[in-house]
Amino acid sequence: MRILVVIDDYFNQSNGLCISTQRFVHEFRQAGHEVRIVSCAINGQPDYPLPQLFVPFFNKIIAKEGYHLAVPKRAVLNRAVAWADIVAIETPFPVCWTAAKLARKAGKPVYGTFHLYPGNITESLHINYPIFNHFFMSFFKHISFRNCAALQCPTVKVKQQLEQAHFKQKLYVISNGIDEKFINNPHKEEIGQPFTILCIGRYSREKHQEVLFKALHLTKHAHELRVIFAGKGPLEKKYQRLAQALPNRPLLKFYTPAHLRSEMSQADLVVHCADVEIEGMACMEAFAAGCVPVIANAPLSSTASYALNKHNLFSAGDSSALAKQIDYWFEHPTELKQARQAYREFAQKLTVKHSARKALQMMQDLR
Repeated sequence: MRILVVIDDYFNQSNGLCISTQRFVHEFRQAGHEVRIVSCAINGQPDYPLPQLFVPFFNKIIAKEGYHLAVPKRAVLNRAVAWADIVAIETPFPVCWTAAKLARKAGKPVYGTFHLYPGNITESLHINYPIFNHFFMSFFKHISFRNCAALQCPTVKVKQQLEQAHFKQKLYVISNGIDEKFINNPHKEEIGQPFTILCIGRYSREKHQEVLFKALHLTKHAHELRVIFAGKGPLEKKYQRLAQALPNRPLLKFYTPAHLRSEMSQADLVVHCADVEIEGMACMEAFAAGCVPVIANAPLSSTASYALNKHNLFSAGDSSALAKQIDYWFEHPTELKQARQAYREFAQKLTVKHSARKALQMMQDLR
C-alpha cells in the first residue's frame, strides 16, 4: 500500500504522539509498504513539507509544550492525497482534519489515531473543566475526525470513551506498542543499591509530577531513595524549587532514548502520576525494561489498566497513598523482583511490531 501519514510535528523527539507515529512508520516500511509524511519541516525533511502555524494568543503555550503546528496548505495536501492509497491522520488539529476532508472528497479511505483526550489540551490551557472537555470532545467528533472511516484506539478504555461520546466510526483497539529495544534492555539483578525511582514525562500540568514530590516528603525512606524526573517542560523552574526542599535532592534531566534506557536498566520503580492519559507510552517502556510501575488510578487513565496487582496503583492525586506504595516496594525486595519479571513477560505481548500488523489489517479492511 501507499500510506500517507499526516501529522503536525513528525520529527519531534520529546512528544510521545510523534515518537509513536515514527515507530509505526518504521514498521510499515519494514513490512514492505511505501509511506510518505506530511508535516512541518522542523528537525527533518518530510515528503510534503508545510510551514509552521502560529496561533494568536496560544503561541507561548504551544511552544512551552515543545510542539509545532502545521499550516494546512491545500495545494500540498491535494498533491499528497493524490499519491496515496490510504490516509492516516495523527492529530485533531487543522492540517489533519483538512487532509481527511480532501481525502474523502478524492475517494481515498481515511483513518485517525485517537492520541489525545480533551483533558490533555484543557489541562495545559488551565481550563480543565467538564464544559470545556465536552466542547473539545464534540469538536473532535464533528470536525477533527468527521471524515475518518475508522479510529485507532490505543486501549479498550479509549474505545469505551468514544462509544459513550457516540462516535460513528469503526473503532479498533490497537496499542501504541513498545519498541523492542526496551523489551530487550538488560536490567540489574540486585534490588536497590541505591533504590531508584523514575518519573518520566514533560514537566507540565497534565502529568502531575507534583504528586510524587509531595509523596517523597511522606515516605519513610526518603533519605535512601534516588529519584529521577526524566523530562523537560514549562514547570521546570517550579520543580527545581520543589527538589531543593527534599532531604535527598532528585535529579531533573532530559534524556535521549538511549540514555533513558540506560537509566531504566538501573531503576527499581517507575511512578506515573498523570490522571488523564490515553495510554502512557513512557510508563510502558519503563516496565518493559524492568521498572515496576506505580500508576495513578483515575477514570481517564488508560495506563491504570496495566496494573498487575494492587501495589501497582494509587489513587490519583493522593500523595500519601503513593508514599505507601513506594514504602511497600522498598520493604519487599522479593516481591519487587517477581513483579519485575512478570512485567517483562507481559510487555512481550505489546510490541510495536504486533500493533503495526493490526493497523495494517485495519487498513486492508478499510480498502
